[in-house]
Amino acid sequence: MRRMITILAALCLITALSPSPATAAALLAPERLRVTNVTATQVSFAWSQNVSGAVMPIRGRIFQNGTQVATTPLIRYTASGLVPGATYTFHVVTADSVGNTSPPSRTLTVTTRGPGVIPPGPANLSAAENAPARVRLVFDQPDDSWDVDRYEVFDGASRIASIPGFAWVGSPTVTLDVRELAPQSSHSYSARAVRPAIGVSPTSNTLTLTTPPRTDLVAPSAPTEVRARQSVYACFSPNVTWAQSSDNTDPQPAIDYEVFVNGVREGWARGAGTFSIAVVPVGDNVIGVRAVDSSGNASATATTTFRRDPDCLEER
Repeated sequence: MRRMITILAALCLITALSPSPATAAALLAPERLRVTNVTATQVSFAWSQNVSGAVMPIRGRIFQNGTQVATTPLIRYTASGLVPGATYTFHVVTADSVGNTSPPSRTLTVTTRGPGVIPPGPANLSAAENAPARVRLVFDQPDDSWDVDRYEVFDGASRIASIPGFAWVGSPTVTLDVRELAPQSSHSYSARAVRPAIGVSPTSNTLTLTTPPRTDLVAPSAPTEVRARQSVYACFSPNVTWAQSSDNTDPQPAIDYEVFVNGVREGWARGAGTFSIAVVPVGDNVIGVRAVDSSGNASATATTTFRRDPDCLEER
């Protein structure tokens, strides 16, 4: 009897000391799924994976047209043996070493290249904001946007913007703020993709809208504490910071800031207190910042001075 008690005690101790089996972890879905190359018979794509909560190693399960076709320890894959001019869908699910699985990534829809195949262009152009003096346009990138050099945006027949494609790699959508519009003005927006090796894509849907009337006539407060400091990477590139403004109508995240170098507009920032200037001339440069609300009311311009020394060369 004493021996049996001893054996039972030992078993209890072993059980207490043994690691508990792995439980289902909340793995995150693969992110930034993006096409990296398309040919007539292959589609290559890559993704990012947050491994928090995973029991390593982690692998990606590749699904083509809804069916799992491969498993890989990498965060990239090339589907081969495809039919030219055919359309395929791809998504990825990740799994760790004890079988915990993630939700699926977003789904890519890709048409392989071939004679007469014209890759798709932007789609679902819409307005995320329609204010008296500005409009925020949003459109979906084609899933095979890997070779898009730029997106051209039109208001009627006039091109109003050229957006570099590389700036939106891995993002399903592109955003464009159109500013300095007249209240109660009518616009007809469209977008298209330009691929150097292929040409111009089909045009997106046309978005027709009229900006609302302006009822707010009060300008935001002027920015304060404007400073310009040399970038740690380039002596000719200042980083500008300021204390954000307030407005009677727009919250701080909705206030625009217009940045000037020696009286010439350098660019815009939305709802932020920082801006990076690429290059300034040698000598003393006047950096100006003013706040502009959604109705087009502009504050006074706050300024600071940034000096670029003569020995600061751009080729360094």
